[in-house]
Amino acid sequence: MTWKRVLLIYPYGPDDKSEMLYGGLAIINPIGLEVVATALKPAVEALMLVDMRLEREPLADILRRFRPDLIGICLNWGRDAYTDALIHSLPQETTLVIGGLHPTRQPDDVLGEFPEMDILALGYGEDAMVELVRRGTPEGVVGLWYRRQSGAFPPGPRRDGLPTMGGELAKNPQRHAIDVTHLHLDRSIRRYDYPWLTLKGDNVATSLGCPMVCAFCKWRENIFGEVQPWVARSADDVVAELAEIAAPIVHIVDANFAHDLRRVERICDLLIERDIRHLYACEIRVNALWKDPALVRKMEQAGFFMFMVGVESYQPRLLKAMRKGHTVKMCREAFRNLRQTKILTLGNFLIGNPGETEAEMLGIADFAAGLGLDFISPNKIYAYENSDFEQWVLSQPGYRVEGRRRYVVSDRFGVSDLRRIQARIMLRFFRKHPPWIPYLKALEHPMVEKLGRERIRRAMLRSLLQHVANPLFRRRALRKLAKRFRRPRRAAC
Repeated sequence: MTWKRVLLIYPYGPDDKSEMLYGGLAIINPIGLEVVATALKPAVEALMLVDMRLEREPLADILRRFRPDLIGICLNWGRDAYTDALIHSLPQETTLVIGGLHPTRQPDDVLGEFPEMDILALGYGEDAMVELVRRGTPEGVVGLWYRRQSGAFPPGPRRDGLPTMGGELAKNPQRHAIDVTHLHLDRSIRRYDYPWLTLKGDNVATSLGCPMVCAFCKWRENIFGEVQPWVARSADDVVAELAEIAAPIVHIVDANFAHDLRRVERICDLLIERDIRHLYACEIRVNALWKDPALVRKMEQAGFFMFMVGVESYQPRLLKAMRKGHTVKMCREAFRNLRQTKILTLGNFLIGNPGETEAEMLGIADFAAGLGLDFISPNKIYAYENSDFEQWVLSQPGYRVEGRRRYVVSDRFGVSDLRRIQARIMLRFFRKHPPWIPYLKALEHPMVEKLGRERIRRAMLRSLLQHVANPLFRRRALRKLAKRFRRPRRAAC
């Protein structure tokens, strides 16, 4: 006997702002859990995936109606009071599997909090979950830890209460490999529309890893915290998935989508040839944009609508310290190429680097406006624990790392000072480049014309009005502005 009815739950709450992008303008679907669901669907009789950020039906009603014999939880971004309460509320007679990034890296935390858990799934879980339901036992399944018990494997009503609690822990070997073809999702499993602006959106992963070595970044790590070599799906497989998507806006979530420019060109050629119509947004590096203006124009023709570019700094010494792999000259040439298109650009910058003055931070606004950026995001730089970058920061006189997010602060610039500088950068930039300029530019994009200029225009305006009308958004915005413009108190004489 094996498990036949599987319920997968993404357990983060609707008010978890870390799960919302751009103040709720976009919500990313739980791609990792959807990969597991796509693999499991042919192996079980019934499968349901519930995303608690968007679910409107009470979970208790779903459990009563669906009657799962196995529940899987994805704890990618750690635990909080909401996730803990949800997991503790699940029926104790049903086999419970917990997996994701957090359990893989901190298994003892999850084992200690959830004694009712039967199985811990480590690493990329799709193959392990398929093997589990086919065998009807976790014994010998690579990537699973489980508590030895009677009456729960194979599935069925448990005897004598909860034998799982305190049971002896068996540890199968972990699985480190991933097959990137698994990233091609079956969207028939979805219960929700994932918004971008006020239109439907979707998210696609086409590769894993990043070959760059930026000092402050951990995107090149895999789920085990190891360096992940860049591996990519074929252009044909990527375009086949994009052809299946009905949503007009697609976000490519790769850490380094354009590492292989020949693959990018092949994807664009296929999108143009098949007349597949979406607006694409992706993170992209300066290195991919500065050499080939013809490829940048082809990406525009294929539907690439917005690039989030990691510029980070206009100071050569800081780019070198951050190991960005591009120069200021390359950056200027990249944006010269972009100015020949109607692709919107958001430049990410990092402030608070050791040795950076307030005048240099404020100069980001002038540099960004000179590049022709449409939006900017000045972010406080952070240093991961035990990284080379952290050691370098701590070696600088007067600098330290502070708080849960591990922001780099100094005797001169604390977190509140950096927030104030962020606000000044934004205001200075928008005085030079007001927001209606990118709005008008967006409406001239060739793919916007194909999808319907009036439709996109209304979506942008509705999104703005909904945000302004949202009292929660207004309260947060006012609170942030108050913090960022509050003058630091002078010490008493």
